[in-house]
Amino acid sequence: MRKSEVKIGRTYAVKVSDRIVPVTLVAENRFGGWIARNEKTGRDVRIKSAARLRFPVVRIDGRWIKEN
Repeated sequence: MRKSEVKIGRTYAVKVSDRIVPVTLVAENRFGGWIARNEKTGRDVRIKSAARLRFPVVRIDGRWIKEN
């Protein structure tokens, strides 16, 4: 994914600690990248580059699926 395609407030599938999890981008980090909330654990994580973002996801009936 490219940095120009990333939008604050959207949920993306991201590789965090060797797992792909949904995270919602909360804000930009002043040192670069974004601050995101892990939707599985509720913890904040720092996304340093857009390369970690896989694709946008949406929650439907309790499941996270790829957004078209």
